Amino acid sequence: MILSIIFISIILILNLVWLKYRRKIQNKFTIPGLSASNPELGNLDDIGRSGSLHEFLTKLHKKFGPIASFYWGKQRVVSIASPEAFHETRRLFDRPVSLFAPFEPLIGANSIQYANGDIGRYRRKNHYDVALSPIALRGHFFDIFQRVLRDKMVTWQSNEGKPLALHAEMLSMAIRSITLAAFGSTIVFGDEKRIEEAYNTCWHEMEMRIQGHKMDSKREVQFNEARNYFLEKVKEIIAECRQQSGDKEKCFIDYLLADEEHVLSEEHICDEVITMFVGGFHTTGNLLTWILYYLAENQSVQQRLYEELVETYEAEFPSFEQIDQMTYLTNIINESLRLSVLAPWAARVSPNEEVIVCGQIIPAGTPIIQALGVVLKDEKIWTDPSVFNPDRFNDANKKKISSLAFAPFGFAGKRICPGYRFAQYEASLFIAGIIRTYKVTLANPTSPVIPVHGLVTTPKDETFIVFTQRNGLK
Repeated sequence: MILSIIFISIILILNLVWLKYRRKIQNKFTIPGLSASNPELGNLDDIGRSGSLHEFLTKLHKKFGPIASFYWGKQRVVSIASPEAFHETRRLFDRPVSLFAPFEPLIGANSIQYANGDIGRYRRKNHYDVALSPIALRGHFFDIFQRVLRDKMVTWQSNEGKPLALHAEMLSMAIRSITLAAFGSTIVFGDEKRIEEAYNTCWHEMEMRIQGHKMDSKREVQFNEARNYFLEKVKEIIAECRQQSGDKEKCFIDYLLADEEHVLSEEHICDEVITMFVGGFHTTGNLLTWILYYLAENQSVQQRLYEELVETYEAEFPSFEQIDQMTYLTNIINESLRLSVLAPWAARVSPNEEVIVCGQIIPAGTPIIQALGVVLKDEKIWTDPSVFNPDRFNDANKKKISSLAFAPFGFAGKRICPGYRFAQYEASLFIAGIIRTYKVTLANPTSPVIPVHGLVTTPKDETFIVFTQRNGLK
């Protein structure tokens, strides 16, 4: 009896000591990193001087290892950059709203980007996942991709041999695809150039804010004009959709309009349509640009892909099932995602509980940046990471790396990019159709393409390519 009392007392004392020690640890931030270089901006100026957040994080992790901290304004932020660290944050759903606040002036406060907790899960499941489901992809979207590419190829045939503006052409195709797939609309057809210009104006301004730059009066006028143009187009799309009737395929905007219990205002609808619109063409249009640039730059890879395409299908375009059979095409897309660092970073937050990553305690409420791009270029993981080599994704080589070393669309469960399948199959069909029909070359092979690493990586300047029809195909 006495021994039992002594034993219980010892346990209670040890628990009290542990709780006291734990509180001490919680109150002391132990993650290595940078001190604020500016009392108001924190390290945002340092991000600007580095050129981008991705380049800043690359330097940060080179100095401090896979987990490091810095200041986003007055807020301490943690960045992680290893497959192991990613694994330890894979179940987090919520996004830190403060890190994405610079994008709110374009996509709006009602965007899914800022919806966390049960509300965010509901909207993700009932608005985005259902609209971008594998069933919709196979049964409806794939036909849209074929239609868009077929129409584009008609214009390319009339300009064969003349340099084409690669980025503009790919964004144009992506804009048409997302407006047809998500909204059932053709209302923006013919306005792609103006949309691209407005998007570039808005996006540049938002990236400037991440780097600590304040908006001056001239930039404010330009931004408001561009954003208002987006809003006008969105309202036209919404009005057109409300007037449509019949047996048309149900799409993203229809799920929004039907959910009167959770979508409570016209502003909410507009914000979500802008979010889907920009997200739908921004990522895919840039992915297509990088793939074709790499193929034009690496003619042996392009030839090998062409041979796979010829062996796989004879029709105008491959079928949905044939896309899955073309492993080299998939490897090329994956390598383009990796080398371009298309999506350099994501972010999550654990609002109520601490998270332990790499043996370090991250206090509840601390924004956690997942430095995807740093890992995609990590020399410890990838051999010759600056070289375009699709074979690094063949079956034998894939077994040598962690699955989370390659996470271009994120990985956090239900918060992975909702359109990742859409983007993969869209890119697969477009690239297959183009390379099966045309040999693609750079108009100026000696002119380097400089990447700009924002939330999505884009080429700094337009790249011009030449399409030459193969084997007399018409």
